[in-house]
Amino acid sequence: MKDRNVIAWAIISMVGFIALNFLMSRPFVDSPNVQMTMAEFWHTTLIAFVLYAVPIVLAALNWKPSFYFMGLVIALYTLSPVSVIINMWMDSGASIMIKMLMSAFGLALIVANGYWLVLALRLRLRQQKIADAKRFAAKK
Repeated sequence: MKDRNVIAWAIISMVGFIALNFLMSRPFVDSPNVQMTMAEFWHTTLIAFVLYAVPIVLAALNWKPSFYFMGLVIALYTLSPVSVIINMWMDSGASIMIKMLMSAFGLALIVANGYWLVLALRLRLRQQKIADAKRFAAKK
């Protein structure tokens, strides 16, 4: 799975999650449900970094099943921007501008993760065609 686009978009997803997580830990969010200390922020950041880094490194080493694990990680971390959008509009006492900016950032991260999925599915299709061509060529 040595495809640079899939790896690059996984890194974009990781950076986007960390940035969104950092912004949600700031006081301007003004949400009673999101009261995160910096220690908790660093804890969740470390977990996210490890969960993203393992499949990224395996993908760079061309281990084909790594994008399944990467897909699971990205699907898991796509729930975070969904939660941000819901929290901003349901619980936050922030200004309308902050709500709109945070929601736009969350939506952009959801779109980026969706684009990663499209790239991964294209890569999977390409790998399947190559495997099929080899398998059917060997039977002749």
